[in-house]
Amino acid sequence: MSLRDFFRGLFAKKHKKIGLALGSGGAKGFALIGALKAFEEEGIKFDIVAGTSIGSIVGGLYACGHGWKEMLSFLKEYDVENMTPARLLLMKMKGYSVTSLLSEILGGKEFEDAEIPFAAVATNVNSGEEVVMKHGDIASAMAASGAIVPPFKAVERRGVKLVDGAFVNAVPADVVKDMGADFVIAVSLSNILSNEGIKIGLDSVYKGNKIPICDRLTKGLSAADVVISPDLSGFRSTSLSGANEMFSIGYEAALSAIPEIKEKLKKKKMKLF
Repeated sequence: MSLRDFFRGLFAKKHKKIGLALGSGGAKGFALIGALKAFEEEGIKFDIVAGTSIGSIVGGLYACGHGWKEMLSFLKEYDVENMTPARLLLMKMKGYSVTSLLSEILGGKEFEDAEIPFAAVATNVNSGEEVVMKHGDIASAMAASGAIVPPFKAVERRGVKLVDGAFVNAVPADVVKDMGADFVIAVSLSNILSNEGIKIGLDSVYKGNKIPICDRLTKGLSAADVVISPDLSGFRSTSLSGANEMFSIGYEAALSAIPEIKEKLKKKKMKLF
């Protein structure tokens, strides 16, 4: 290496990173996949990704190199849009669990194998603390992040009993920022601040849980530079039959946010790729 190249590298500007935070929302997660389509069309690439609940599943797939088209293909293959409690029970009887299904799709990958640095957010049911998972098996982390109780049981990972991250941090833009992102785009599927509503089911199953009633949105979203909030008021977190419509709503919401994203990136002197 020449002296000139040495000093050029020494004083080269640090690459500024764009991060993506994907929020919780159950079946509303189809909107997250639609948002990914808009980002891809506009050439927006992410250096860091974190997600909570369904956001961790979409985010984990994305971080492992699966694009929005592949995600829709997976959902079609498993006929998610027509999933019923009876079909879920049948899959369980055949030996399938959320973790095993995700592991099958991901090929058993660990966080260290991901193409993009990724984190999944869950909640420690015994301490009530937020748990940010960035190491080890990705599938179990995604399953833990999405373990809303009921209908899903807590997932034990590394000796810790974990439930849905939506109890404490519904849209982890702060996690993305802590991972080194200079600019964070967040996609939020809900505007409900309190976790009180979803804690009713948790309290009935895990009566001794230490998760407090709290604001699950503000901390995370306060770290976002741009927040995209698709209007999903006409859907429930269990509205699987509305998959195509939610996908389109997410796509249009992200597309409409592109001018704001580009303007703010320009002010920070950042490029899309």
